[in-house]
This record gives sequence, structure tokens and C-alpha cells, in this order.
Amino acid sequence: MKISGFTFIRNGILMGYPFRESIMSALPLVEEFAVVVCESADETKNELEKLRYLNPKIKLIESDWKITKKSGTILSEKTNIAIQNITGDYGLYVQCDEGIHEKDYDKITRVLEENINNKDVKGFVFDYIHFFGGYFSYAKKSERKFFYDKEVRIIRNDGTVFSWGDAMGFKDINGVKINMENKNALPLNVNMFHYGRAKNPAGMYKKDREMERLYNFQIINRLKNWVSNYDPRVDKYIYSDFGWLERIDRKNIDFHPAAFRELASKQDWEIDDFKTFMKEKKGAAQFFKMLIYRLVKDSINETSNAAKKIKAFLKIKIN
Repeated sequence: MKISGFTFIRNGILMGYPFRESIMSALPLVEEFAVVVCESADETKNELEKLRYLNPKIKLIESDWKITKKSGTILSEKTNIAIQNITGDYGLYVQCDEGIHEKDYDKITRVLEENINNKDVKGFVFDYIHFFGGYFSYAKKSERKFFYDKEVRIIRNDGTVFSWGDAMGFKDINGVKINMENKNALPLNVNMFHYGRAKNPAGMYKKDREMERLYNFQIINRLKNWVSNYDPRVDKYIYSDFGWLERIDRKNIDFHPAAFRELASKQDWEIDDFKTFMKEKKGAAQFFKMLIYRLVKDSINETSNAAKKIKAFLKIKIN
């Protein structure tokens, strides 16, 4: 049995992604690790070349970054390039802000070996721990409104599975989603550690702004800036109530995968710093700004969704 790792990355340093740690956390499980390196405005490529020099399992595939749709589909496009460059029986997908704990290596390998000939199983599902506001606080499992709790992160590499949408999941060649509900995926019962929001307030603010550019139409971003200068609370969270977070003792550094422990030990801020980073805007003027923003956003999104449905309908009629 051969396991290959794969991912893609762009502006990893500028965005504060722990891409080196993510890759290192997966390397012991795989015989090769394909990284699609998209054109960046920082030293991400150079850092990956240094990592490859120390770890010959890593292979780098250069790619451009040309966004044609405001729906995040470029993420799955780059993920599929990575899939095309792996050769294992299985592909382990680790996004560049995710990590695997070494205590789970044996269990993952055992489940994959047990199902090597079960061709009906196309994917394997990880549970998720989503860190928020640092390395010592993560979302409670009850917070499904904000956070996904399970995702496929290992696929059968038989040419029938591909990434879709914003690269959060996979489908087969018939368009059927790979998940446990469709009975084509199995649970691993191990955690994937998600560090995308294990940031200080300034880092979180920076990431939110960049993600808005990727997903939203320009007019929505301009309106959002008018309403709140990209205050994440417009669509995301109220940074004043953290009852939805579980806390970890800072001394319990082994809670994290080994590759991430140095980063965790360097945290020099507290979750409560978010409460004072941006003061919530209130008042009648703010209320009407928010109302206008919501109406425009919903109208644009509904129009976009309607157009997609019409195109899909016409395609069916033509066929």
C-alpha cells in the first residue's frame, strides 16, 4: 500500500499559513508529497525549496493564479492539479493550515490497509478540531453553525475522485459527493487539527480581508468596507462572547501535533485581545448601513444562484 500526500499553496508567508508544519505533520505517513506552488508575492516557493532539500519526498509543481470565478473554485482547480501528480493507492489531502497528530498514524494506516480492496470506499473522513484566536482555544463540537465537524481528507487515487467547489470536499466522476451519507466514505475516528484561525487579532483581520476578495463580488466587498471597514463581525463572529470555545491549558503543549508545538509555544497574545481589537459599531446610521449591505448582498447572491440554476436547466433540456 502506498500513500501520497498532496496540497497547494499561495502566499503562505503573507497569509501566515503554517504550511511547513502542515506538510511535516503528514510526511511520516506518505511516500511522496505533491505541492502545487501557485505564483505568490512572497518567499513561499523559496521556503518550500528549502523544505524539499531536507525532505526528498516533497515534489513541487509550479502553477499560475488566475481567478475567473468569484466562488472559490480556483482552490479545487489547484487541488486537482496536485491529485494529477500523485501515484499512491491513496491520496492524503492536508490543506496548508491543517495538521495530523503523530499518535494517530498507526490507526490511519490500519484503516487504509483494511480497505485497500474495498473499491466502493472512495474516501476517509477526519473529525475536526478548529482552533480560534490562538493555539489554546478551539470551537466546541456544538458550533456547527460556524465550523464543519467532518471532512474527507483521504481519497482512493484510482482516477475517479476529484476536488470540487472551494476544495473542501470531493466528488466521483458521476458527480456524487464522497461522504458517509452516500456510503462511499468511512470514518477514521481521528482528528484533523485546523489552525487557519489560530491567529492574533491582526492576523485574523488580514486573512478575512483576503478571503473576501476570493469569494465575493467586488461590489459586496466595497459595501462591506463602507459598513465596517471589513470588521469580521459583519458576517462572522461577535468578538465579545467566547462561551463557544473550549480552552486548553498552555502547559499541555502535547495536545498539538509535534510539528506545531513550537508555533504554539510562541503565542504571545490572549483570546480576550479580540474584544478590544475592533469596537463594535452601533447606532442608527450603522443599522441602516448594515440593512443596505444585507439587501444588496442577498440580491446579488440570489441572482447569481438563479443564473446557475437556469444554466443547469438549459443544459438538461439541450441534452
